[in-house]
Amino acid sequence: MNSGLLAKRYAAALEQYCSECSQGEECLGNARRMLAVLPALGDYLGKPLPAASKMEVFRKAVPDMCTAFERFLYLVVAHRRESGLRRILIAFIAEYKRVRGIVDAQLTVAGEPSQQLLERLRSMTMAAGGATSVDIEVEIDPGIIGGFIYKVADKRMDASVRRQLHDLKKAFETNNNKRII
Repeated sequence: MNSGLLAKRYAAALEQYCSECSQGEECLGNARRMLAVLPALGDYLGKPLPAASKMEVFRKAVPDMCTAFERFLYLVVAHRRESGLRRILIAFIAEYKRVRGIVDAQLTVAGEPSQQLLERLRSMTMAAGGATSVDIEVEIDPGIIGGFIYKVADKRMDASVRRQLHDLKKAFETNNNKRII
């Protein structure tokens, strides 16, 4: 079976189950924590250990798991799908956000952004894309000199000073190569 299709099916099942149990936020947090520790658990995932032993490793890696997430992990281990757990968790996070209308965005700024800028970008994104919520990841890059670069899905708004200087340089190069006779 296609591993992408498998991940999507398991992710959709986890999202639906978490929603039914009203543990969506907890499952999302557990999925993110599990993704963070999965590289360290690589040796255990490949070994032919009993399901109970693998579940104990998962419980130690991510303490205080919600019931829905723990039951889901047991299902994954029982069906020997733990090798695809990373894909499943990534697909679950994407499905969770899609169902709830949460959009991811990335903001690159030269210094710490103001709350006013963040709120304006959120409201602009929600109005343009029909999202109910926007998660903005802020990256500080002094190399852009000033302004910002804002990315949402496949759209990019570059209002950085670095880009404006680059455009100005290109304009001077283009105009200097023209001859007036």
